[in-house]
Amino acid sequence: MEKKSKGTYTLRRLFPSLSEEDVARIGEHSSVIKLRKGQNLFIAGDTPRSIYGVANGCLKIVRESTEGESVITRIVRPGHIVGIREVFGEFKYGRTSVALKDSEVFAVDARAALELIQRAPGISLQFMKIFCNELARMEKRIESDLYRPAKSRVASVIYELFTVFADEGQTTFEPPLNRRDIAELADVTPETVSRAIAEFKQAGFLETQGASFTLVDPGELLNEAEDR
Repeated sequence: MEKKSKGTYTLRRLFPSLSEEDVARIGEHSSVIKLRKGQNLFIAGDTPRSIYGVANGCLKIVRESTEGESVITRIVRPGHIVGIREVFGEFKYGRTSVALKDSEVFAVDARAALELIQRAPGISLQFMKIFCNELARMEKRIESDLYRPAKSRVASVIYELFTVFADEGQTTFEPPLNRRDIAELADVTPETVSRAIAEFKQAGFLETQGASFTLVDPGELLNEAEDR
């Protein structure tokens, strides 16, 4: 496996609680997949063959709407893992994964992962923790949609995109997403996104120019995201 550059996730960072021996075991059954922007990691309907951990870059998870349009349901950043539910549940992917920018992904062979879980309690516990974190994330998303104001949800999505796409030390970034994509992630209408952005600009902590955003005051946007 090639040496990773600074700031990327290694198997050790993806599985922090495992012993060196268990990390080595996983490493024996993993590979690195390089994706160009726009390439699919997996497609809805595929049979899962791996559990994936994002080393660097960024993925979006999309589903097809009843009208045949793609709807973004999740952004997967470095350090996050996808495919556990499908592998453990033994069902096909219900969503499609697409690279939002050039990315590298660890692919842990599904069959080998299941065998390791049966033989190594530490690995089994680690995957249980990851699965529980995934459930907690889903619950938080549901609670957010139920209880948080739409403007706060928009602020939360913009702040997340800032953490993913802004270069270190920079406050200006241009995510490869449009207003409709942001609306899908926030579970609001595009019109609500436009109104929220206009309010953030009027408040003085966000500026936009074309497709780029500048966080004049990231802390204030975070406060808005957390509805303080």
